[in-house]
Formats: sequence, structure tokens, C-alpha cells
Amino acid sequence: MKFDVSNTVNREVRVVNRNFSLAEYGNAWTKMERFLFIECYNVIKDFYLAKNSDLITSFTSENIALKIPVSFLNSKLFSSKNRSKQLMDASRGLMDKTIYNSSVGRDGQVAFYFVNMFTFIQYDPKQDKHHIILKIPKEIYKDMIPIESYCQLDLQLLEEFNSGNTIRLYEIFKSYAFKKRFTITFESLRKRLGFFNQNKYQEWKHFNSKVLKPAVININEHKEFDIEVSYEKERGADNVCFVVIQHHKNKASIGSILSLDEVIDPVERKLNLIQDKYISTLINNCDDKKLISNPVELKEWIISDLIYQQKKSEDFNWVYACNAISKQLRLGVYTQPYSHLTKAEEG
Repeated sequence: MKFDVSNTVNREVRVVNRNFSLAEYGNAWTKMERFLFIECYNVIKDFYLAKNSDLITSFTSENIALKIPVSFLNSKLFSSKNRSKQLMDASRGLMDKTIYNSSVGRDGQVAFYFVNMFTFIQYDPKQDKHHIILKIPKEIYKDMIPIESYCQLDLQLLEEFNSGNTIRLYEIFKSYAFKKRFTITFESLRKRLGFFNQNKYQEWKHFNSKVLKPAVININEHKEFDIEVSYEKERGADNVCFVVIQHHKNKASIGSILSLDEVIDPVERKLNLIQDKYISTLINNCDDKKLISNPVELKEWIISDLIYQQKKSEDFNWVYACNAISKQLRLGVYTQPYSHLTKAEEG
């Protein structure tokens, strides 16, 4: 899979996967919540594109932990005098964001799932005044990563927009910009903005006057930098038809999205960026329990094991193999390369 973005005319972009729906949540987003999430997405995207892992603090089969520099959050979004309070409000809002789904079977039984988008958010100026710390569970980050199709968001426009609703609509319009014209139902649009489950703006006239029209006007005020939007809805019809004109396009360059299951070259023994972070996290988590005397040597043992297992099995699973090694480390039975083979033979 190929993907990357390079900006032109010195305008910085942020990228979101248009197939990753943030829409089926129960609450609408504030501007600060939306902006903070987009920055989180950008850090994870750069990690999987092998651009930067400095802001990824840990990476496991259960979650990914990252830190967002407060300096990323432009001063236009909040006042420096009240930064901590505004960060707290935005973080509390993100902690309440839930992706969920439900269905009713033929027997009338209801099936459902709920997943919190964030499991941990912390900002403690005494420990680190420069970063916000966040954790995203595997159920979320695994859906975020397959960036098979994407849209580019102009960072300067995100800062200029008046509300979280405008930013969300801008994301939607950019997602469909390649079509130029697209149609969506009024109810689907409400869902994508988080209003459906709040029972807000149930009538078109209120939604149009309070949400959609102001957002389109705000976006079109900056059309020379990106897109221009127009729309129409026939009286009594359920569909809203949008026309999106791109006045400025960022060039897309090529880059590869990393995979944990990528084969390790047995000669070079070099891990890709996400593999390296996964093993480093594994070692650090075990080292916290005083189980490791030589982390450098242990890493080489693990690499040897993974290379061997990749050769041995076509069904090799990186996460399963590393988690098995982690378990053996915690039990004190992983004492040399291929210890898992020795133990299996003895068993």
C-alpha cells in the first residue's frame, strides 16, 4: 500500500482516512476536541509511514500511547492564560467519545459493542508542561491505520474555522472532493456530525440555518486555499446534493505504510520503525519489573527468534509471537535465543 503527502506553497496539511468513520459517536465535537484528535491522527500516521516515532511512547497489541506537543495546538484555538482549563475540557470531551454499533437479529436479540476512542489522557505541567499524553486502544488504532483512501486537510484553515462542526464538515467535503458532486441523506449528515443520538437539529431548517449554511460560508471564505462548496436540497426530499470545487491541490508523493508482519532480512536483521517500537515497548514493560539484565542482548535474541519463526511458518503472526516471548520473560523461562523451542520440546 502506498501513501504520503507533501505540501506545496508552504501550507501544512493534516491527513485523515476518509474510510475511518468518527461519525457514529453520541456527541458533537468542539473545535478544540476535533483539532486535538487530528493531531493525534497525524502522529500515528507519521509513525506508520516511517516518518517519525519520537512522539510514540509505547506500542503494544492492546494500545498505542503517544504525546502531543502543546505547541502544535495553535494559540488561535485557546488563550495562553487559560490553556490548562481548555485542554482539560477538550480532553474530557475526547474521553467521552465512543464508537459503537448495534443490530437486532431475527430472534429479536440486540447485539452491540461500545469502544472508547481514548483510554487515557493526561496533562501534568509539573511532570511535562510541553506534552499531552494519550492512549488509544487497538480497536480504534487498527481501524485508523489502513489509509487506503484519505483526504488532506489544510492546517491553517482548520485554525481559521469557527467551530468543530465546520471542521467536521470540511473533512466530509474533502473526503468526497474527488467526486466533485455527491449526495447524502439529511439523517446521514446529522449522524456524521454527532447530532443524531443527541436528537439535535432534527428539522432541516434548523440544521441548515444553524450548522450547514454557516459552515459552508466559513469554508468558502478561504476557497482560494482549498475548496469551494455549494449545495441544494429540494423541498420535501431527504437527499442533500453537494458540489465541491478544488481550487488548490496538494501534490501526493509515494510512501509505504509499515506492517508488523513485514519479513525481517536475516542478514541485515533490521526492523522497520513499528517493529522496533513494538519490541522496545515489550522490553521496557518487562524491564520495569526488573526481569532483564541486558536489554541490548535480549533484543537480538528476540530478532533471531522472529526471523526463525517467519521462515518456519507461513501463518507467522508477529503479535502472537512477541506476546508469547513476553509471557516467557515474565515467567523467567526465556533465558536464551529459541528458549520457546526448548521448552516446547521438553513439554
